[in-house]
Amino acid sequence: AYYERYRFADVFASVSRAPKTLVDRIAEIPGVASVDTRIAKLVLLDIPGYLEPATGEVISLPEIQEASLNRLYMRVGRMPEPGRAEEVVVNEGFASSHGFQPGARFSALLNGRKRELTIVGIALSPEFIYAVGPGDIMPDDRRFGLIWMSEKALASAFDLDDAFSSVSLKLLRGASESEVIMRLDALLERYGGRAAYGRKDQTSHAWLNHELDMLNNMSRTLPPIFLLVSAFLVNLTLSRLVALEREQIGLMKALGYSNASIVTHYLKFVI
Repeated sequence: AYYERYRFADVFASVSRAPKTLVDRIAEIPGVASVDTRIAKLVLLDIPGYLEPATGEVISLPEIQEASLNRLYMRVGRMPEPGRAEEVVVNEGFASSHGFQPGARFSALLNGRKRELTIVGIALSPEFIYAVGPGDIMPDDRRFGLIWMSEKALASAFDLDDAFSSVSLKLLRGASESEVIMRLDALLERYGGRAAYGRKDQTSHAWLNHELDMLNNMSRTLPPIFLLVSAFLVNLTLSRLVALEREQIGLMKALGYSNASIVTHYLKFVI
């Protein structure tokens, strides 16, 4: 439901620089329902009070309308206002790790130029349930953050006016993902396109699936082990209890108690 509500894409690709006029040709690929282009770049971050090196991925937001895919769920604050180049939204994990709230400031090195940024919102994204930085093998919210900011500001900083560096696709039901990826790679090849990939290979989704698989395996493996250990301990305890109370059991039988009533008495310890 979360994926569908916030329009998590099915296919992803990156390019060095591609013109926005290419969007219509991408949309014509059979099986494509929706196309969303944006600017996405890795940057160095300068966080007050944090001495270790930190990196982030800056991602553009449309100036007016909401993104058609990979939409943000705002946890705190608001989206950046049009024309406010310094306003940004950051992911919740990054904000929590550094104690950021709306109004906090930090700096980022955008294409060689240091820019001071102001946080106006904290958000979640279906695309980044797990935020894994470049070269990292585990998510580290202190050293890697996601930053969403004005498309116009990012385009100006990276000389990408009327261009994009990342594209996401939503597919029609029943569409061939492999066929769409092949055609998309062919279109993006001349623009420095890196191999497109499907949702199953998207980093965050792959991490989430891996964790769910682990939990599923644990739910099948651990309960039988606990039950076997519990049965062994109960058997051991009752055996020793019966052995210690043999005289009392004999006395109870002499007083007329049946075997069934004596067994029921000791079975109550199990319950």
